[in-house]
Amino acid sequence: MKRFLCFVILMLGVAAAVVVASRLRERPAVLPAARSEEGEDEPAGARETPTPAEADDLAEVSGIGPVYRARLADAGITTFARLAAADPDAVIAATGVPPARAADWIAQAAARR
Repeated sequence: MKRFLCFVILMLGVAAAVVVASRLRERPAVLPAARSEEGEDEPAGARETPTPAEADDLAEVSGIGPVYRARLADAGITTFARLAAADPDAVIAATGVPPARAADWIAQAAARR
């Protein structure tokens, strides 16, 4: 009986994780708006994308490899400063990582800028 209860609890946890993951994938990736020189809000995509020479090597952040670095770059996150300023939901949507990992990456990037 005890094993059965452990199994049921495990299955409920897995089901909850699947539901949360599917809801996170449905959210659009939205980066915070940038302020222009005139003080007007601009969408994050309107900012200039750094050239490869200006981009930081995000692989220096523990847990970010070539695949996640490419996914972040596709979302416009190519520097430690942008990763540190990014909304965790945007990082999650761009990479598909769990919230705790996204928060850890953001904290590591904030420490490096």
